[in-house]
Amino acid sequence: MKRNTAIVLALSLISTLSFAKPTKEQSKLFLVGGGLKSCSSMAIKNCNTKALANNPQLKQAKNGTYYKIDKKTVNFINNYWPESFNDDNQQQVIELITSIQTDEKSTLLSKSQLKSVFRRYDDNRIINKLNDAEYYLLLDLLEQPVLTNNGSARLKEHVDLTNSNNVFSTEIYQEFVRLAKHISNKQKPKVLVLTASARDPFEAVDFYLAAFTQAGGDTQWLPLDATLNRLINQPGDRHQVCQQLTKTRLKVQGSANRELVYPDLTNQQLQACLAPNNILTAISQADGIFINGGDQSLTAKAFINSDGSDSAAFELIKEKLSNNSLIIGGTSAGTAVMSGGTYKQSNIAMITNGQSNTAVVRGAKKDVLPQEGCQKSDSCNEAVLNDDLTYNSKGGLGLFHWGIMDTHFSERGRQGRLAQLTLDTNTRFAFGVDEATALIVSNINSDTPNFEVTGQSGVFIVDNSLAQSNSVITHYITRGDTAKLTAKKLVISAASWKNTISEQAELPKSLDNIFEGQRYQQMTQLLCLTDNSELNAKTTWKKHEKTIKVTKLKQAKSSYGILTCKGVNTDYCSYQNYQLLID
Repeated sequence: MKRNTAIVLALSLISTLSFAKPTKEQSKLFLVGGGLKSCSSMAIKNCNTKALANNPQLKQAKNGTYYKIDKKTVNFINNYWPESFNDDNQQQVIELITSIQTDEKSTLLSKSQLKSVFRRYDDNRIINKLNDAEYYLLLDLLEQPVLTNNGSARLKEHVDLTNSNNVFSTEIYQEFVRLAKHISNKQKPKVLVLTASARDPFEAVDFYLAAFTQAGGDTQWLPLDATLNRLINQPGDRHQVCQQLTKTRLKVQGSANRELVYPDLTNQQLQACLAPNNILTAISQADGIFINGGDQSLTAKAFINSDGSDSAAFELIKEKLSNNSLIIGGTSAGTAVMSGGTYKQSNIAMITNGQSNTAVVRGAKKDVLPQEGCQKSDSCNEAVLNDDLTYNSKGGLGLFHWGIMDTHFSERGRQGRLAQLTLDTNTRFAFGVDEATALIVSNINSDTPNFEVTGQSGVFIVDNSLAQSNSVITHYITRGDTAKLTAKKLVISAASWKNTISEQAELPKSLDNIFEGQRYQQMTQLLCLTDNSELNAKTTWKKHEKTIKVTKLKQAKSSYGILTCKGVNTDYCSYQNYQLLID
């Protein structure tokens, strides 16, 4: 298709991120859709050739996770296998591990080598029958520390942020730090990174410390997670309480053997448990807080007590936000957890699971969560399937209370699940953020927040104001676009470098599996760029079929432009007022 390329915004990352003398700004939310692909020794595929050729540290740092099968493993499985797990699976795993360690040399194995060993010995295919919780616990028990050559220290992941293939991922980290500079008026703002969303909260610590330090922050890891928050609130002698860290971590987060693999980081968490006021001190000094991806339900437990009250740490975060002295952000689960609170007398839910094709057939399930991988162990609750759309009706942290947040959005075809959730919960707005993209929210201490999009792609917005049980209004705003939420509506302004475009092209009469991968995104972009008025499609779950129709309403608008970033051209097409009907 021939495109109008008259409007070109030529920017490099340097010019994009340069700034004048900072002035005090308001607190902000910085909500990333996940998919930040950065160059590191653990992700060489994300590095450009310059990084690989000129940075020997990438080859000398930790480059993988390693495992060992020996006699100790059997003892670990006996000691750490929770009572809630399948006993038969435990015994079969012990038999498998025993047969392997009898025949094989006790050497370090990469993950691919470990899987190869399993395939050779696992005649009963017990590994394939384990649900996700059982499988990841087994990996924990087999995992070994990665040490320097002399064995004196833990080898750490090395990051080369500026030589990542994806320039937008690099920009996201740099933009977060830039905004923290403006809020704090510091040349090097204090940035706290939390890894509370992860089942293993220690795995990504080295990466985030390096990434935000390279982006210009004075960076510190805050060892706060669901496990630590539970023990902070437990009465009694601190030494006795904190001796329960290992046991509590297994129960709350399903991870074990972390003291062996990350002795320095587990010790930091132990010290935080013994002196929890240090957590509050770190937060009080922070200019920015960033939360990793993983499981938003775990993230919420790091800040919300078991009785539903805010933790002291979360109360302090909200106080700093109200005083305009903090930017808080997250990626993936760290974004999804921000949903909550109330908007227009309606509770804002937190999405917890689901795929679009299942969602539009089976609807949303309230306050339940499927057990991941349960179909492998034949332990699923038939009422809640692995791919069901589920949500927490009480929401997450509630820092974003204007609608439901979703992530990894266009890349995973999540338009159907987000639209269905807004319909089923009678929520006015919902926002789905694409990968390597951030929704920046300012004026957050008022009823009229401002939104701006930066990064690689865009943000899908659902407006449930049609008063119909099966259709919503949708918008898609991309880089440079802004929006303002008023008392009555959402007002969207396209970036000044985008033009109206309406070319001629023929769309398919009907399209199957519209929510598969990026198909919905690709087809609505054709609507955005052309004079076509509607898109007809289908989605299927098992033998159930739903008709999906996207129609340009009378007030629909489209805006197109090209951004040149470090020599790479990226097309952006934004649209407003497209009706999405699910029938």
